Amino acid sequence: MTKRSNSDAGAAGQGATEGGAGSAGNRGQAGRGWRDLIELDARLHEQKNIRILTPEARVLLHLRLSGPVPVTTAMQVAGTSYRGFYAVLERLKQAGLVATVKDEKDQRVRRLSLDPSVPIPPVDR
Repeated sequence: MTKRSNSDAGAAGQGATEGGAGSAGNRGQAGRGWRDLIELDARLHEQKNIRILTPEARVLLHLRLSGPVPVTTAMQVAGTSYRGFYAVLERLKQAGLVATVKDEKDQRVRRLSLDPSVPIPPVDR
């Protein structure tokens, strides 16, 4: 694929071995399809100012690929304003898709995690 060119795509691809099926080698490949979709969304946004993924979808896919992240990171991935992100976060929490917990090392930091029952399957290609 092409080189990542903005923070959405760069953040989304970090540590993407979470939740894949099979061996460790297969896990990285399983998330590739989701990373490709996130990168396409980022490229279209950068080049044409068009998004194909909703802020909720970007956050859910990022959590699926990277595991729990600080809320501020999720806000950057969502690509919304501070106020807009908290509306996104509230919708995700109300739907039972995500939870926030205090960071064990820094009690000021809240981490966002994906509920393990969320049906975002690995992508086999």
